[in-house]
Amino acid sequence: MLSWKAPGNHVVLGVVLLCAAVPAGAQPAAPAHIPAAPSTGTQPATPAPSPVTRLGDNLFRVGNVRVDLTKREISVPGKVNEAQVLEFIATTQGGFKSYESALELETNAVNFNTALILIGLDKAHAVVPRQHFDPNPPAGDSVEVWVEWEVQGAPRRVRAEQLVYNAETKQTLAEGPWVYTGSTFMADTNAFRAELDGTLIGFVHTPSPLIENPAPLSAGPFGANRLNPNLQLTPGTRVVLTVRALPLTKRQ
Repeated sequence: MLSWKAPGNHVVLGVVLLCAAVPAGAQPAAPAHIPAAPSTGTQPATPAPSPVTRLGDNLFRVGNVRVDLTKREISVPGKVNEAQVLEFIATTQGGFKSYESALELETNAVNFNTALILIGLDKAHAVVPRQHFDPNPPAGDSVEVWVEWEVQGAPRRVRAEQLVYNAETKQTLAEGPWVYTGSTFMADTNAFRAELDGTLIGFVHTPSPLIENPAPLSAGPFGANRLNPNLQLTPGTRVVLTVRALPLTKRQ
């Protein structure tokens, strides 16, 4: 069985107070800044978040996303995609952009975002890309992203940066914190972009993902980005992706 845990203990933010008084099995109301479900005519409505249920002391679940308030991390299962060119690390289950994402996770964007908010990530700190391949780097609360899977019965865990390999530069993404940007809403339909595109974690500075890579855009051609062949991950391989909020001292 894959482990749901990732290394590290961190300070629990005030978000704990939101859930601490909730008895086992209860379903606390989601914070007010979680996207609602606007009616958009022919545009599919953004779904409401799944109920937040308690699993144990400071442990909760939002749909398939496990939330650990003590470690300030979330974990969700998924699988490796068959994508030929990568622009995203992870998309939603059946997400529109899965064809250019390394992973497809068993969640929708609203539940994933709800879980990120519960571990203290705040969109008020975000600078969201304005366009695809925005030359200005995004900003926001810093996180680490890890991916774990089994190799001959033994767990293997790598940073998400290691998934992306540029076939021309022969390099993976540079290691460093990712940032919570929280996605945006479409101006004409009010649709939640992360749900509309199915994008959860990206690295090409685009408005729709919930988490982006703040590193400057690579000089190498983005069409050369592939799933790292050195990891020997095959399509359909089961994985667990973990997002861990970094302490405030590491966010500066």
